[in-house]
Amino acid sequence: MSKTDFWINPSFEPKRQFRFLVQLSLPDSSGGEQDVQFLAKSVDRPSYSISSNEHQFFNHTFYYPGRVTWNTIDLTLVDPVSPNASELLYQYLQSVGAQVPTSVANATRTTITKASAIGAKTDILIQEIATDRGSNESKIKGEWKLLNSFFTDVNFGNHSYDSEDMVEVSVTVQYDWAEYAVKNEKLRS
Repeated sequence: MSKTDFWINPSFEPKRQFRFLVQLSLPDSSGGEQDVQFLAKSVDRPSYSISSNEHQFFNHTFYYPGRVTWNTIDLTLVDPVSPNASELLYQYLQSVGAQVPTSVANATRTTITKASAIGAKTDILIQEIATDRGSNESKIKGEWKLLNSFFTDVNFGNHSYDSEDMVEVSVTVQYDWAEYAVKNEKLRS
């Protein structure tokens, strides 16, 4: 098959933006975890930047690659009545060690650490879904895993009398690096 034939090849299947899952569990008020997979409305795919260093030699400039930096991603969740995404994300804030400063003892009792921020939730997995050519069955075809991730910004959305839209919660996720794996797994029921 030549490269130009892929447009007429019925087995060619591009990845679609709307076919994804976000695997994430957050702490709930009972001390357990609540899966929020079905709350995800949109998510950025991971991205990275490589810095460059300039070296000048006489009348010439040469560039050398530097460090890799993984960029933050944005995750948008719908905020239903149950499970309450606002409550779960507020519980995350308490689980990482942030305390309401109602007294000197409360204000200084704990602080946020990297270990507490990472440990207060499960790893974030962004799964790409496509139809299996042989069976027309939806399968996970690729998966991004965000390592050592934690939330840096949470915006609980807004209310407006002139809108019937669902309330959304926006979350910015920082992570040390991401790993991508090609998969061919059935979706869990």
